[in-house]
Amino acid sequence: MVAESNRVRRRRRLPANRPRLLVAVAAAAAATVLAVPLVANAGVLTDALEVLTPTDASAGDGAQRASRVSAEVEADTVSLSIAPTAGTTLDPAAPLTLDVEIVNGTTEPIAAGTVRLTRAAEPIDQQAELDAWLAGPGEATESDTEPPAPEPVAELQSRALASGASEVVSFTLPPGSLGAAGEGPVIGLGAEVVVDEMVSASGTAVFARTGSSGAPGATGPRLALAYPLTVPAETTGLIDPDLLTLWTGPTGLLTRQLDAVANRPVAIALDPRILASIRVLGASAPPSATAWLDRLALVTNEVFPLSYADSDLAALAQSGVGALGPTSFTDVLDPADFTQTEPDPAPAPGSVEGDPSAGADPAATAGPTETPPPAGTLPTTEDLLAWPYTRTDLAWPAQGSVATGNLAVFRAAGLTTTILSASNVEGSSAGAAATVEGESAVVADANISDALQDAAAATTDASWGEASGRLGAELALRASLGDTATILGTFQRGAATQSSRVSAVFDELAAWPWSASASLTDAIGAPPAARTLVSLPEGAQRLEDIRRLLDSEAAIQQFSGVLDDPALLTGPTRRALLALLDVAWLDDPAAWSAAVGERLVAQTETLNSISVAPSSQVNVFSRDTGVPTTVENQLPFPVTVFVDVQPSNGRLIVDERVETTVAPESRSNVVVPVAAGVGRGEVTLAVSLFSPDGVQVGRTTEISANVQADWEGIGATVLAVLVIAFFGIGIWRNIRRRRRERAAAAESAEPADVADSPEPADSAEPADSAEPADSADAAAQPAAPNSADAHDDGDRTHG
Repeated sequence: MVAESNRVRRRRRLPANRPRLLVAVAAAAAATVLAVPLVANAGVLTDALEVLTPTDASAGDGAQRASRVSAEVEADTVSLSIAPTAGTTLDPAAPLTLDVEIVNGTTEPIAAGTVRLTRAAEPIDQQAELDAWLAGPGEATESDTEPPAPEPVAELQSRALASGASEVVSFTLPPGSLGAAGEGPVIGLGAEVVVDEMVSASGTAVFARTGSSGAPGATGPRLALAYPLTVPAETTGLIDPDLLTLWTGPTGLLTRQLDAVANRPVAIALDPRILASIRVLGASAPPSATAWLDRLALVTNEVFPLSYADSDLAALAQSGVGALGPTSFTDVLDPADFTQTEPDPAPAPGSVEGDPSAGADPAATAGPTETPPPAGTLPTTEDLLAWPYTRTDLAWPAQGSVATGNLAVFRAAGLTTTILSASNVEGSSAGAAATVEGESAVVADANISDALQDAAAATTDASWGEASGRLGAELALRASLGDTATILGTFQRGAATQSSRVSAVFDELAAWPWSASASLTDAIGAPPAARTLVSLPEGAQRLEDIRRLLDSEAAIQQFSGVLDDPALLTGPTRRALLALLDVAWLDDPAAWSAAVGERLVAQTETLNSISVAPSSQVNVFSRDTGVPTTVENQLPFPVTVFVDVQPSNGRLIVDERVETTVAPESRSNVVVPVAAGVGRGEVTLAVSLFSPDGVQVGRTTEISANVQADWEGIGATVLAVLVIAFFGIGIWRNIRRRRRERAAAAESAEPADVADSPEPADSAEPADSAEPADSADAAAQPAAPNSADAHDDGDRTHG
């Protein structure tokens, strides 16, 4: 049954009775009412069932709530499911046993009342009539066809239901009870819950007729199916090894999914993240995970890849980028997990198998030394993602998310055919193949896909029987109309799918003679019909958040230049981005917004993980000195940065940047040479870090410097003056002394000239007679000092 808000319908039909209902509910909450059969053998009541939230994930899998909430647990509604107790079809000529399941999804209790079973007053043999019957009275359909009038068949009593409780009321009908409704290929049934003369809930269902004339023939449409083999939404781009062990175990999520679809007539859309998550572990991969991968390789299904992590292709296209994939896995590859095991050597000649000593070299066996095997070659990104896909040219965006121009973006990425939901195109077509905006597409059938997805998400037998019956009725009606086109049905993403229900659907499809299977390739290769795209861009806030994620990733890519291998940062960043774009996140916008916020904060911390530590004031007393700085690296990798210092004025001059390498999670002290300029005073130094690519890293840190370097210049000037004065005075004194010596020598030379002149004859003899005595006296007495010399000596003494 198609879920609907019965509270809205209740207000529309009997608005004046709501206060009376509340009084009745309060008075009869604990009452137990016996069933009153209206037809033979009617009146079987079952105990109330506790309805569980639908999930197909193992404990701890972090699954998110599915967007397609099944009818029995739809919030704020009272939901009804109508189904045969056994099977999914009806034979009007045989006794019928039908179950009506009531689920109270409101916050209010429901009083005891009456369950009324109805049938269509006329045969349903046209698609418009089927759509109108399922929509209900007063509900609009594409054709505006009025549904057949409902006719009561039987009534039974229902018990009071608390909020969240459920009850199954079983009807047993004799042959022929369906009247005219049983004459067409499709039988329409309905049910109403009446409390205090007010309809509190209603629903309709359809089933294929079997067993007599009017049953659908064997010729019908060919149904191609696509199933997404994915995992619940996560924030990381790889599945944790513990979850892999859990999900690939005997009853794990991935095991159950593969059990449901393996070797069935359905194309598997595989999330490459599953392959990579297992393969990056190498020899450390859980044995159950490698066995699961081996089993997947043996299936006969068509297999095509989804985008990595089932990322939202339409959102990426609308954000101005094409399809994105992972760039690297080197950050998670351990060489020890990819060692090459050497083969056992052949037995030596003369040795006996099983006897290690026979034929062995004594020197070799005396002291064996074990050496670890050589490390093998690490797998590339292509190796980790490789798979023998049937085809790799398909794009499968989220339902109702494709906007104008997106298909061309997909084609540019090599995805030449797009799987579209029916809501993304106008009108209807007999087959799935289509041409939309000049591009190849296959359009999923709305009614078929809705029935498939409701059946796959069903948590009770009644809800599954109703959804599967609707699927059979859709196919039976088309077979009765001679429709043999190839159509497409798709299962939903997310955690709502119940694998056991999926397998049961395949069993029913195989049992119906009017159902024929087709491959996805058949659906794509059928003659296409031109169809018009209904542009359904994603929400503005979602696209804004995606833009922020893309900008943050671009910043990380620039920042990663500080590493010798930038892929150690860019690889996990890209994978996390794709994981946050998982289509499964669309089921829970609030959780997705929170995850985006956490991711942006984490990446901002990464961008700020390399910084200049704050410093106290630096005093500069010399003209040529250095400014000490401390570079802190909080990353688990060594980084190489250039330290750049920019002074706020000309008192300090910085010539060049200084390169430094900082070890992981440590600090490094760096001294940046500076030269004092003119003057003294305060200088603010702006210290920044740059990657080898010239990209600024982290924030600029300001350090205050006190420059007193002009005292050095003054001291040097004074010293220079003293040195010049000392040497100048000495030179001046030497010059002066030498002048005096020359003057004295000149004066002493004049008397000598007089003595050498000729004497008169009469004086010659006395002089000659006294010469010996005078010579002896002169030799005995020291010569008297020259007056000039004496004065000079006096000056030297004073000096």
